[in-house]
Amino acid sequence: MQLLRRLWPAASPRWPMLTGFVVFSFVGAFVFMDNNPGESRGQPIAFNHSKHIENGMQCSDCHQGVESQAHATIPTLEMCLDCHEEALAKGAEEEKIRNFAAEGKQLDWNPVTRIPTHAYFSHRRHVRLAELECATCHGPMEKATVPPRRPFRLLDMEACIECHEQSGANTDCNDCHR
Repeated sequence: MQLLRRLWPAASPRWPMLTGFVVFSFVGAFVFMDNNPGESRGQPIAFNHSKHIENGMQCSDCHQGVESQAHATIPTLEMCLDCHEEALAKGAEEEKIRNFAAEGKQLDWNPVTRIPTHAYFSHRRHVRLAELECATCHGPMEKATVPPRRPFRLLDMEACIECHEQSGANTDCNDCHR
């Protein structure tokens, strides 16, 4: 504390600036920022990817647009009801789908994998053109019996550039930052 007082005496014009910086940093860490961007809040149902893959479904059956659009969809309640309007098995999670429908609610999925808003990412370019498997970025979802709470891989600029360099893809800034 003595060192701090010697460096920034109370009468110094630096003291208000330092105090403001500390207060703003503290408040910002808890109010303005996502304190844990690598972990989602839970999901409305404990979706079992493994069971659906075992029954012959593909990722693109529920995540439509993954091969044809920049953004893949997240399954809607209506999409789930296409198969689960009537009970296929006895289970609380399947029943939740019909309860959501009866209450007029939607499935409020919480994103697990996040792309920064300043970056452009196209599923179509990666899946269709580069022929990447979904597991490259999302991990072995075909084995997942519960929704992931954390992303398989943090998709930040470093990870994307590393993958592009390993595969010989373009690393021009304007390809992703538009």
